[in-house]
Amino acid sequence: MYASLCLVENSKHSGELIGVHQKLDRTARWLLAKNLSATHGFFPTTKQILHFEGTRGPDGLKNKSPGKDEPEHFIQPDHDDGKLIGYVLDHRHNLIQALKNHNEERAAFEAAWMAHAITDGLTPAHHYPFRKVVDELMTDKDYKRLFGKEVKGIMRGNSMAQAARNNWLYWGAGGVMTKHIAFEYGVAYAIAPIPYKKMAPKDFARDNLSAPDAKTAFYNSLEKIANLKMYDRFLKKGWNTQLIIETREILIPEIVRAITLAWADSIISATEKENA
Repeated sequence: MYASLCLVENSKHSGELIGVHQKLDRTARWLLAKNLSATHGFFPTTKQILHFEGTRGPDGLKNKSPGKDEPEHFIQPDHDDGKLIGYVLDHRHNLIQALKNHNEERAAFEAAWMAHAITDGLTPAHHYPFRKVVDELMTDKDYKRLFGKEVKGIMRGNSMAQAARNNWLYWGAGGVMTKHIAFEYGVAYAIAPIPYKKMAPKDFARDNLSAPDAKTAFYNSLEKIANLKMYDRFLKKGWNTQLIIETREILIPEIVRAITLAWADSIISATEKENA
């Protein structure tokens, strides 16, 4: 999902125009504050969390060091290898430690990166076997350099003809990356006019935070979203009114729910360990 229209290095305004991750984090932080008692202790502010999105988030690594230590937030719901939820739970562990130690900067970093992984994992475009397709198209796995900097997204081949073909299948009309971008842009524009407080799940109640569990929350939301087959339908017919309605009424609220419950799980777990 988009953290900004373009990841301009060191930009202070990354994500202000269209930042889906930022809007989701803002909504989840508001929902958390609304439903979780302050007695549970410290949690980073919205401003602190958003500091670690955009160029300072996981997407920023794609520009700084493509393919190196870059978390791949893709998941096939029917063939889950456990890698993505592993990222989420690693951030959960680190967030709990940061909250216990009252380390505000580290807590904000872990909260932002955990939310980013959850958001990507619940985004239908990330349920496509993207890595498998890219590996098939990119004959040479080394990244091409432009002005001395590695550039991600340029497919290679054993000949000029093969390279041209691979890049067309990746970037051309109907290409795998073209479709991926088109879907995520569609989500961004579908929610652009909606105030962040209106993106929260309507059935969310204070009782939902009595015993939250990050892993359970993620998989519950994943099942609801995966059953809609939104990306499959998009690949066949493109964006339409029904997909926009489902994005606003189901997809986005479910992502907000999963982020909120994961953060609440970390807060409550840190408090319990602190009082143990």
